[in-house]
Amino acid sequence: MELQMEGGPVLAVCPNTAWQKTLTFGSLQPGAVNRAESIRACGGGKGINVARVLRNLGFPVTVAGFVGGETGKFLKEELRQSGAGDLTFSCRNATRCCYTVIDKASGLATELIEPSPEIAEDEVQALLDELETRMPEFSAVCLSGTLPPGVTAEFYAQIAAMAQQAGIPVLLDAFRDAEATLAKGVQMLKINADELRELSGETDLHNGAKKILATFPVVWLAVTDGAAAAWLFNAKQAWRFTIPALPHIISPIGAGDCAAAIMLRRLAEKPAPEKMPACFAEALACASASCLTPWPSVFDPAEAEKIRSRIEIF
Repeated sequence: MELQMEGGPVLAVCPNTAWQKTLTFGSLQPGAVNRAESIRACGGGKGINVARVLRNLGFPVTVAGFVGGETGKFLKEELRQSGAGDLTFSCRNATRCCYTVIDKASGLATELIEPSPEIAEDEVQALLDELETRMPEFSAVCLSGTLPPGVTAEFYAQIAAMAQQAGIPVLLDAFRDAEATLAKGVQMLKINADELRELSGETDLHNGAKKILATFPVVWLAVTDGAAAAWLFNAKQAWRFTIPALPHIISPIGAGDCAAAIMLRRLAEKPAPEKMPACFAEALACASASCLTPWPSVFDPAEAEKIRSRIEIF
């Protein structure tokens, strides 16, 4: 991959952060006592995963969100050690934990998620005020993940408006209550096929894409569907991407965030429209490669290159 360093750092907004624990079992037996073979812990939440991808590739990124309690301290320390910029604000309630349970025998990964902590109104406003001041520093903004209690849909919408006013491209990787944000205008909406169907009310992906692009000022709509074909839409054209089967999947957690991270960096470069399909194919390859590791959103670039060579664009 030849991502460029043009522009300032990108901003990954992650209001619903987590401390992620991955437990691996030889053979998981429901209803019985199961002892893990190994445990790994790291920061979690979609924006945190986006930042991890970019820092592992050596690119500047700043994370904005809310952290609290001991788990929040762990998360802030990880950001510090990674070299990511830290715009996380302390909240009164502790950062949630999420658990990925990997069953080696079946090859399945199960995600267990604690309830999200409630964020107070003054905590939300403090972060918004800081972002309004700092927004011109960034070359692209990613808004990703669900919103915790206390954070309304206007949170993403206000940040999107700040970015638009500064001429900064926005990638939205969320779909629940997304209408207010989409109405502000985003450069790319990245969601999966089921989310597109729910957001658009259309069962056919093409009809759903047409509806979204006609209703909102969205330039690009990127749609993933697991191992099935992915799609990239704009107002004039649609591209289909076939993804090669993987020999084995260790954990798919964070794969979509890999794709978001690569597209975010590409949007910061302001590529010509004709280059966007190739950029999305690259992002899909990185997402697939991350499924071959137990860590969320961690992949071998060499493996991603191999997968990219087998992705076909129609």
